[in-house]
Amino acid sequence: MSNKAVIDKYRGNGFVSGSKYIRCPSGVERFGLQPVPVQLRQGGIWPLFNIFSNLFINPGTLITSGMMIMAGLSFQATVLLQIFSVMLGMIPFLLFARAGVRYGIPGQVLCRAVFGVRGSQWLTSVLRLLCSIYWFAFQTAAGALAIEAILRNCFQLFLPLWVISLNFALFQGVVAIVGYSWLKGVSLVSFPLKVLCFSALLVFLYQHGGEEASISVVLEWPGYHWHWPLIATWLNTIVSTCFTCVTDASDFSRYTRSEKSLWVGTLSGSLVGIIIGALFGAYAVVAGGAVSINPFETITRLQPGGLVILLIMLVIFLDNWTINVINLYTGGLSLCNSVEWLGRFWATVIVVLAASVLACFPFLINQYSEVMGSIGALFAPISGVMLVWYYYEFSRLDLAALYQKNGAYWYCKGFNVFACLLAPVGLLFSFCLPVTVLPALLIMFLTSLIYWFYARRELHGYSGEQRYLNRN
Repeated sequence: MSNKAVIDKYRGNGFVSGSKYIRCPSGVERFGLQPVPVQLRQGGIWPLFNIFSNLFINPGTLITSGMMIMAGLSFQATVLLQIFSVMLGMIPFLLFARAGVRYGIPGQVLCRAVFGVRGSQWLTSVLRLLCSIYWFAFQTAAGALAIEAILRNCFQLFLPLWVISLNFALFQGVVAIVGYSWLKGVSLVSFPLKVLCFSALLVFLYQHGGEEASISVVLEWPGYHWHWPLIATWLNTIVSTCFTCVTDASDFSRYTRSEKSLWVGTLSGSLVGIIIGALFGAYAVVAGGAVSINPFETITRLQPGGLVILLIMLVIFLDNWTINVINLYTGGLSLCNSVEWLGRFWATVIVVLAASVLACFPFLINQYSEVMGSIGALFAPISGVMLVWYYYEFSRLDLAALYQKNGAYWYCKGFNVFACLLAPVGLLFSFCLPVTVLPALLIMFLTSLIYWFYARRELHGYSGEQRYLNRN
């Protein structure tokens, strides 16, 4: 079956496999695992710029910038390290995002070609689902901290953090359930509003924060410009975070019309977003004397008026809404890949409910570095294997075989066993490595090298269909 025939086959509303249809409300995105038809791939630079600038202007960026300041890094080192780490981590992401532009498929379907149909369903999809749920909970808890600070400092209103988190989490689920069109729309509105809000809050902080908020004091903050253990810890953490998105990279590009739009929109949006988020987060924490990792704690202690409080609330809602819609959207597609009969709509509903419950446990924020380090140790070998596969086979992808049992990507009972085993092996190996050697990058490199020797024999010169015929 040709690639065009596959797209035609899966063009129906809610079609997943066989002759089964998944019912979902009208107006909701219906393309789950099936390829998006070429005529619908009309997105350009601007939608991707908005999505990725919003992706990195989020509570996680603000809070981690505060954590880096509190850990002992200088203002300059914090901002530069955030930018460098994100740009480094986005390299493999962009390579696999090409699958969305070329084939219109989500990332977890692409992973079927690398790890096998079942390997994708029960390894990469499950891991990415857990990441999406954790990230949602982390971002929601970070936003809830900011809301709690406003209620406590400005209104003397004390509410349990889990109450704020739960209500905030459920509020964010609607856009993700509807799908890509609302994700694009929310991102389009959010970015300019965020820029205006952050600019106004910086002016307020500069004018009312006293001497500690002056630019000269912030730039002269007595932190390390270079301290390798600290640099390595956060570089490894942020790059690990980017690796967790590799298996879902094409989720964001399957409605994009060209690779030029993909590269320009994604890179420019990521760069602008991380610069704004890191600058604001680090500046606000330093201006507050580095007594809290929460930048909004600094502002609310200055007893702001109603307009500033409104701006803070708007930023918090927009930050969480945009980043968590992405987490829930990719999580829904991952669960849909593992349990196809659910369909994207109902899979996303389940992810929303599970993530909302986890968001009620804000202690997750304090474990961020450790959790992301462990997750990165799993996704580093996955990224390494995928990079080797990309080199040998991306241009020869058999789109039809991605949806076939006993086809070219069925491998051994649905698993590419050698590729799948490298993930737990990489995790175990990471426990032996100190953070100063950058475990995520080192494991990705070593895994790539190991799988390259394997791929030279198994993959080089053979298409998926040829390997299938050889096995049979």
